[in-house]
Amino acid sequence: MTVRIYYTDPTCRRFDGTVIDVREHEGRPAVVLDRTAFYPTSGGQPFDLGRLDEVDVIDVVDDGDAVVHVVTATMPVGRRVVGVVDAARRADHTQQHTGQHLLSAAFDRLFDNRTVGFHMGAEVCTIDLARPVSWADIAGAEQAANEIVWQNRPVSVRFVSATEAGTLPLRKEPSREGTLRLIEVPGFDLSACGGTHVTQTGEVGVIAVTGVEKFKGGSRVTFVC
Repeated sequence: MTVRIYYTDPTCRRFDGTVIDVREHEGRPAVVLDRTAFYPTSGGQPFDLGRLDEVDVIDVVDDGDAVVHVVTATMPVGRRVVGVVDAARRADHTQQHTGQHLLSAAFDRLFDNRTVGFHMGAEVCTIDLARPVSWADIAGAEQAANEIVWQNRPVSVRFVSATEAGTLPLRKEPSREGTLRLIEVPGFDLSACGGTHVTQTGEVGVIAVTGVEKFKGGSRVTFVC
């Protein structure tokens, strides 16, 4: 089982760990550590890049209780390593993901239009809304989300049971059971999410919607932070 440092400390970029398993992933060497700050592809957010000592991490995969680091050279079980997460890539991902929460919350609060999908790309991100959206609605949601950014509200992480989650005003019903990790922007959004986020909304900078298209009976909104 891998302890996921990014769950409680998304600002961590450097950590110590021990190799507890050696594998292959799609023909490439891979290792599992006892603890890691590397985020695996999940929930629309791409994986982190970086290094374990002098070895490059080129992919990170979620395998149940284990986080699998695909590397350029294998290393033995028991080896102690220093992991370094690519800081620029992680910072970009935290900006985009928190910006998505704010934009999705704005569409939900102002227009009762739920986000049903999210994808973070190398250049732009998209959210899929359940219903069609007008440019007037987009402008309103964009403005509301940016006001929260500029207010520099705190972004906090907490863990709750499924029973407790049922008593809270979550933006949408969680898709998993058991202990839930919640991301909260006070007075604006509370969502179950396993991704990495900024610690203050001001770190997002600005949220800019760049396009919209019809998608599966609703709308796909393209944005950048």
